[in-house]
Amino acid sequence: MTSLPKTMRAWVAVRQGHFKDVLELKTDWPTPAPPKTGEVMIRISYAALNPGNIKMMAFKIPFMRNTIVGLDFVGEIVQVGPSAPTSSSNMRVGTIVGGSVPLSKVFRGAGALADYVVVPADAVAEKPQGIDESVAAGLLGVAGQTSVRLLRAANLRKGDMALVNGASGGVGTILIQALRGMGVRVTGICSGKNEALVRRLGAEEVVDYTAHKSLYDHLSSICAAPGNGPFDAIFDCVGNMTLYHRSPGYLKPEGKFLEIEAGPMAIFGLTSWWPVILGGTPRAFENVFSAPSGASAREAASWVEKGWIKEVPVDSTFEMDQALQGFERLATSRAAGKVFVKVN
Repeated sequence: MTSLPKTMRAWVAVRQGHFKDVLELKTDWPTPAPPKTGEVMIRISYAALNPGNIKMMAFKIPFMRNTIVGLDFVGEIVQVGPSAPTSSSNMRVGTIVGGSVPLSKVFRGAGALADYVVVPADAVAEKPQGIDESVAAGLLGVAGQTSVRLLRAANLRKGDMALVNGASGGVGTILIQALRGMGVRVTGICSGKNEALVRRLGAEEVVDYTAHKSLYDHLSSICAAPGNGPFDAIFDCVGNMTLYHRSPGYLKPEGKFLEIEAGPMAIFGLTSWWPVILGGTPRAFENVFSAPSGASAREAASWVEKGWIKEVPVDSTFEMDQALQGFERLATSRAAGKVFVKVN
């Protein structure tokens, strides 16, 4: 088994709170123990940042301290545990793989902003040809995996119409391409400065949310225009509950409103679930929470082979010692595409 250094670099949240106050770059953090049966150790080359990283640092979880931050990674397998499952036999030393750190590992302190990580072999996907290693974490990680879950939940068919809110973000830029690959007609909501990007990725129509006094009235007027109609599904990648409450004006009665921002805490958002008789919105609402999954990562990888994914848009890339600047960029909510950190 390849000999590795005893210590490594890692961005560690020393307690819960705002990322500027709790993150420290450790240069002598213990390298993970060698992988166990069914596990692999990966030398991380790039990590992709997600808004969820910031939320997890801020959320008061008593045992979450001195933990490495970050979920999404790509890198080279440097060690393989003994007797890895047959299903993961292609996971050999030297293979370039990506994915998200499983929550079971996250809650024990593992993360992607480090030189090395140990994860189950079935939690990763081999990097597809056609996608550069520098951006692969943006497809094989949370953004791609969430897009997989969204498409499963929406159950759309060729010719259906979908609205994507947050079309220029990390999830939106992957989701639009996958929807277009399926033959779905896509309308994207973003700022005007990102219209060209969103159209390039496959949106037929783009709505600039800054250009209308009422976005919701504008959407209703679009759908009421001759030759148009309401959407079959709305994907909210931002977290705009007004978009849902006003959706009867632009979402079919049998359509679905799919939201990703609430995460696992959505169960407490009871107003979204009130029956119509009590004043609830008469449209189906579903929070789609994507726990890290190797199967979802592999499905996202297959979209490249199908020709659905042409690119993983990059907002910015930071060096390892500049990761705080990456989180600052992410916190502006103005990133177009993914924010990456070059680890090695």
